[in-house]
Amino acid sequence: MSPVHEQLHSIQAMLTAGHRSVRLERHSLLLRGGVGGFLIGATDWIITIERFPEVSQRALVLLLWLSVWLGGMSLLDHWLSRRRRQQREESLPFAQAQITRAWWMLLSIGTLSSFAMFFYGGGAMIYSLWIVLLGLGIYLFGLFSRPLIEWIGLATILLGVLGLASGLPHVTTRWLGASCFALGMPLCGWLAPRIPDDRPVQRIAALLLWLGVVVTPPLLSVRLHHTPLPDGPDFRLEAPISAGPGVLLLPAGTPVKVRLDFDSPLVHFPPELAGQMQLSLPLAVAMQDGVPEGRFRFADGEWRSIRDGVIHLNIDRITPQLDHGQPEVQIHGRFHSKDIGEQP
Repeated sequence: MSPVHEQLHSIQAMLTAGHRSVRLERHSLLLRGGVGGFLIGATDWIITIERFPEVSQRALVLLLWLSVWLGGMSLLDHWLSRRRRQQREESLPFAQAQITRAWWMLLSIGTLSSFAMFFYGGGAMIYSLWIVLLGLGIYLFGLFSRPLIEWIGLATILLGVLGLASGLPHVTTRWLGASCFALGMPLCGWLAPRIPDDRPVQRIAALLLWLGVVVTPPLLSVRLHHTPLPDGPDFRLEAPISAGPGVLLLPAGTPVKVRLDFDSPLVHFPPELAGQMQLSLPLAVAMQDGVPEGRFRFADGEWRSIRDGVIHLNIDRITPQLDHGQPEVQIHGRFHSKDIGEQP
């Protein structure tokens, strides 16, 4: 290579280094990944309807919980990053400072969205939303860092979108989000400096490795997650239910009374408002001292817990109309279980 070409190559390398001047510190990856994974994995077990029965209570507690953890993590990360830069006698690049602010904005959007979903619905997509926001943050860093980080950011966004579009169970999406944070971020930081920017084949292999590591734990959790079988004898409605553990067997066609409890500033619902439905499939309900304790099974399916989030009620249409001169509101919804598909 001639001296002129060597000089041009050096100038090009300096320009590239200037454009891609953002550096993800090791402590940033561990802090953001660890705190994010902990919050996604543990929040549902800490902020429960038993501890906080009112919706507004749970919403405010969640807002405070996320603000303390994510705000404290962001401040600690900012302080440690400035300290490390000072120890290396380096200045903080302008691009990195702006992207850090954008990262804080993404965390704020996720926190406020989680709070708002208590009042406006959409809780089924909460973990997918956090995965997409994480992917956006990684992608922004990658734009001014390594190309591999860009690809991982895009892959994370696609994981969140595909998880929502494919109808993954709530518990599976939760563990996918925890894996993207707790495993994906540290692994991203470990791979990025080891993969040359001009080797697309190695970059593809690294991306596939990252996807394999991140996706494997949620898939294993699906295969290994089994709600324990309830103890005790089988009960039927015709016979008295004794104290202690047991299983109540309800055959298909069993009528089930539905009591509706609505709060509305628009209309008044009588407290005795009730309806009736019939089971299309046999249902087994785990009992404890004559009270359902949260585990159930449709037909010959697996035992599930009410916390698994496999049963959903979606109201998708409200139609006002007149019936023989009297006002009427028709409400259409879908009550289904992703665990058993579309069985009749």
